Amino acid sequence: MSELRPFVLTSGRVEAADPEIRLETQVTARRPGPSGPGAPLAGLAPELRAIVALCAEPMSVAEISARLRLHLGVTRILVGDLRSTGHLDVHTADVADPHNPETIKRVIRGLRAIS
Repeated sequence: MSELRPFVLTSGRVEAADPEIRLETQVTARRPGPSGPGAPLAGLAPELRAIVALCAEPMSVAEISARLRLHLGVTRILVGDLRSTGHLDVHTADVADPHNPETIKRVIRGLRAIS
């Protein structure tokens, strides 16, 4: 999507500040209203606006990354930024072991389905 280098998009950050945001985490755009976005979308960078637009329907972080052709680490950081500004809601699954082979296989199947 962008020709900018990843460190420019993330302001030099290399790790997501929010450990809840993993590749299988589902993300949705927050609906306008009293608990809606804290800032207008027009003030956001194009990559951030694209993420919010994609998340009109629930979407995994991995799928956002694939569709926008952004590095997964960059996507995790940007999703965390959008969550902190109130633009996105993050929905985590109750997975006892996120490194469980079945969870990983489900993610792989999902990624193959969108490619």
